[in-house]
Amino acid sequence: MEARSPKTIVLIGTLDTKGDEVKYARERIEERGHKTLVVDTGVLGQPSFEPEVSRERVAQAAGADLATLMAQRDTSTAVRTMMAGTTELVKQLYSEGRLDAIMSLGGGKGTAIATAAMRELPLGVPKVAVCTSASGDTRRYMGSKDIIMFPSITDIVGLNRVNRLMLDNAVGAIVGMVETDVEEPAQDKPVASVTALGITTPAAMKCKDRLEAQGYEVMVFHTTGVGGQAMEELIAEGVISGVMDLTTTELMSELLGSSFVAGPDRLEAAGRRGIPQLVGPGGLDMVAYAGRRAVPEEYTNRLLYDHTPALTVMRTNVEDNARAAGVMAEKLNCAKGPVTIAIPTKGFSAYDQEGELFWDPEADAAFVETVRQQVREPVQVVLVDAHINDDHFVDRAVQLFLE
Repeated sequence: MEARSPKTIVLIGTLDTKGDEVKYARERIEERGHKTLVVDTGVLGQPSFEPEVSRERVAQAAGADLATLMAQRDTSTAVRTMMAGTTELVKQLYSEGRLDAIMSLGGGKGTAIATAAMRELPLGVPKVAVCTSASGDTRRYMGSKDIIMFPSITDIVGLNRVNRLMLDNAVGAIVGMVETDVEEPAQDKPVASVTALGITTPAAMKCKDRLEAQGYEVMVFHTTGVGGQAMEELIAEGVISGVMDLTTTELMSELLGSSFVAGPDRLEAAGRRGIPQLVGPGGLDMVAYAGRRAVPEEYTNRLLYDHTPALTVMRTNVEDNARAAGVMAEKLNCAKGPVTIAIPTKGFSAYDQEGELFWDPEADAAFVETVRQQVREPVQVVLVDAHINDDHFVDRAVQLFLE
């Protein structure tokens, strides 16, 4: 078997407080035959060993002076500065071909610094963060990127039998990833994205099958916030050439205080790029919250249903649906490319159909009426006498997308 060439794994950590752990990870990586490049993001204390990229250089990359940062003793300013400097240096290392993978060790502040840089790297570049806060809401670290979070279990304050095990596993993961032969994606097929939730998955799966039969590579995105965000980013990067955005529930999340948001730019990237869009109201009959305790107080008397013990959904009403329709119309009116809104008149999700808990024709009609009033040509609105998960709706939606 042909010997593999060594890869360079960038290690990020605060060497004034996490030096022993970074050094341990470096040694384990090098034992596996790979090279390391250590970036020190500490500020106040002295580093425990000499890194390849010093903390002074990190501060300089952000246009700052380390001595000034140390004198200020302002944690917030220090974190923002080292975050900006680390991000700039990591991007530079990658562009120069000196970064094959990246790994960090840290607490909350150190992980915030390192993962900000990781989020600027392309999908597929191995990214591992060993973190004291790798449970709970990690989206502030991961964003929509492929960052692997490893919990340290114990605090990263000196080596012990538990965090050594965590570091060994993390090193094994990053080494395994850089040694994996990655298949280059085929470039000969157009890429279409389809959005889905569990309550619209039957429609998404049928769309996927039909589009693949027409020669498309299909990416399905789960619209729980990060999914929509990831899709918008890939559209902006030019990866996606057409969108079947059937499930736009993230618009409602943004309006009604849910944590499952994709950001205020949702439903805008495709319009800016001018690629074809087929948009539906999938999931706009509801909004999801992270359990009953997360439901805003003003909505506790609404119709609620526990989808799972950790996920509570609320039926939206006439006012909510009209607001969401207005937001959708405003965004799609700005699109540079062709846009069709396909609306199933017999329900927007598995819960929203005759005989089911969220069936409310009046609320759905408010969406339809508002969209029809507020969209401008050349945006088309097409009503389909079917439920969103019915074959008839899917067939018509795909036909409209392909036209």
